[in-house]
Amino acid sequence: MMMQRRVARTLVLAAFVLTPVFAAAQSALTAADAGSFLGTWTLTLDSPQGAFEQTLVLKDAGGKVVGEMTSPLQPGTQTVEDISKSGNDLVLKFEGDFQGMAFAAAITMTPDGPDKANVSFDVMNGQFVMQGTGVKKP
Repeated sequence: MMMQRRVARTLVLAAFVLTPVFAAAQSALTAADAGSFLGTWTLTLDSPQGAFEQTLVLKDAGGKVVGEMTSPLQPGTQTVEDISKSGNDLVLKFEGDFQGMAFAAAITMTPDGPDKANVSFDVMNGQFVMQGTGVKKP
């Protein structure tokens, strides 16, 4: 169990250090359905190595929602095209690659008042989960 957590932690950090391969699935969510989620967010996640921030931009691309994530730990932009809603939650799914080992990742944003959200970052279908918050920039 301890080894799995170490591998999962390494994969999470690698997701922000290396340019991951994004999921090929296209967003079925329309920009109109995304509503107040559209815009620029600062996501702060608590990891075993401490808190870290990333920027998430959710925008309309031809009527569909597309996400772009950046982080000081990541050399490029992670494009996320597999975006859906589950109830009121926004769910972003993508795949990363760390040293030839693919892993699935999902970010779930749950509204928590105007321009705020609770954030869950799930790696490898629940093998490692980080919690945090999101704040939408004005």
